[in-house]
Amino acid sequence: MALLSTKGVYGLMAILEIAKASEISPISIKEISDRILVSKNYLEQILNGLRGAGLIESIKGKNGGYFLAMSADKITFADVFKSMEKDFKMTNLKITNPNLEFFFKKYDEKLLNMLSAPISKFEEYKEESTKFLDFSI
Repeated sequence: MALLSTKGVYGLMAILEIAKASEISPISIKEISDRILVSKNYLEQILNGLRGAGLIESIKGKNGGYFLAMSADKITFADVFKSMEKDFKMTNLKITNPNLEFFFKKYDEKLLNMLSAPISKFEEYKEESTKFLDFSI
């Protein structure tokens, strides 16, 4: 079982595309759909969640599209996942064992802490992932 939902991961992919495009102009739903390879219908649901959480805004019309509602420095990875899953935590099961309940509560806090970095840090992650690539032909 995956800890992070598909909707949350697609939400993150979408907001990263929107953040990249926001530096220039709004990005259309078609462009986002083409870049992250998800249907426009499903993407609409995701974008509605992001907009409902106040993370993105949109402009209608020919030159319209989606853009960040605030600086990428103010939007965390956790904000994105919480906008997709209203009750974002490791499990939604009713835990009756007090020790397990404490365990999950502790690790829910660690999960949120781990995802507390702003999405603007993604470029650093991207650079770090390619830092040791060395191609020789």
